[in-house]
Amino acid sequence: MKIKLVIPLLILSLLVPENLFAYGLNSARSVGMGGAYTVVAKGVESAFWNPANLALSYGPKRSWMIFSLALNPHNNSFSLHQYNRYNSKFLTSEDKQSILNSIPSEGLNLSLDGDFLALGISDGRFGFAISGKGASDLVLPKDPIEVLFFGNEINDTILLSDSEGEAFASVDIGFCHGRSVWKKGDRKLLCGVNFRYSQGLIYHKVTEAEGEVLTSETGVNGNGNFVAQSASGGSGYGVDFGVTMEYKENWWFGLSFINLINHMKWSKNTKEKVYRVQVDSLVAEHFDPDSVIVDESYTRKIDPFTTRIPTVMHLGLAYQLKSTLLSFDLKQGFKKGMGISSTPRASLGAEYEFLSWLDIRGGIAIGGDEGITLANGLGFKLGAYHLDFGMAVQKGLWPTRSKGISLAISNGLSF
Repeated sequence: MKIKLVIPLLILSLLVPENLFAYGLNSARSVGMGGAYTVVAKGVESAFWNPANLALSYGPKRSWMIFSLALNPHNNSFSLHQYNRYNSKFLTSEDKQSILNSIPSEGLNLSLDGDFLALGISDGRFGFAISGKGASDLVLPKDPIEVLFFGNEINDTILLSDSEGEAFASVDIGFCHGRSVWKKGDRKLLCGVNFRYSQGLIYHKVTEAEGEVLTSETGVNGNGNFVAQSASGGSGYGVDFGVTMEYKENWWFGLSFINLINHMKWSKNTKEKVYRVQVDSLVAEHFDPDSVIVDESYTRKIDPFTTRIPTVMHLGLAYQLKSTLLSFDLKQGFKKGMGISSTPRASLGAEYEFLSWLDIRGGIAIGGDEGITLANGLGFKLGAYHLDFGMAVQKGLWPTRSKGISLAISNGLSF
């Protein structure tokens, strides 16, 4: 017997924010180099990777980042190739099983992250930036998806306890500074810090999601309990710290801690939504969605609450060889969060000055939630003006075979 489950739809309705920036991809140049950017970032971009780079001797004296946008939609199960293969097709049992096999045991994960830089300015060792960031992350359990394809058997229990969801968006105003703290011969040690004020725009999170549906010979019984908290505004702060070492004229080593200290207090329209669903002896032959009894469904005000973004460590090195720049990064999140993985991620990037006005970039990365990633990009230099494009495909070696893609565009001035 097949049943239509309303519970996953309830979860989805809790997680759709009115506005959403995305989190943490920064510039098109960094995307095009596969994220190997800790000691490559210069000028105002240093604020997002390693503020110590503001004091690099090879960096620009002044820079303006006029606009930068990067988005990264991805999932853990399906590629565009699979979508095109099954879209509008009558699904056989083999097709359904193949689709189901693509979903890991932990469930279907859908995520969106990236960021938006509205304006960034650096002058010497000081920088200022206005940026938007955010993330959304939704996990749906595998059991209900299997039921939609194959129905449920008699005396079969469907568990709905693995549902998760969270989304937020904020705008940051940051001030950063880098300076040299030690020098000996051809070695120089730089230190930098970035202070951010954050204005929270929106926040949603499923704090409780559990339920089950049992099919017996006499009908369907089930229950579900779902609680989500939300807010439409708040404020907070963040601190990033980094160190960089210059060695000779063509080696750089860096270590940074992004979100080393951070705190967001959500205080505007803080609410809690509660859904309690009870299905009692629903008979398949007389199935009526209106007969699903909702015992309780209400929204209540709650006290302001706080959230924190996990700290991320970046360890990087870069080497300049004539017209070629090579860089390596190791990224480690101290805790899993939206747009942040606790699994280490290693990146290798390259940039080649093909012409005086054209840079060609590429990169490869492994680890983290994105898995294997191949990246490429172009940079156009027209005097002080630069225009950059970056693209990276995740969990696949070709865009249509991948399960996620990063797209970015940036432009600005460097003097």
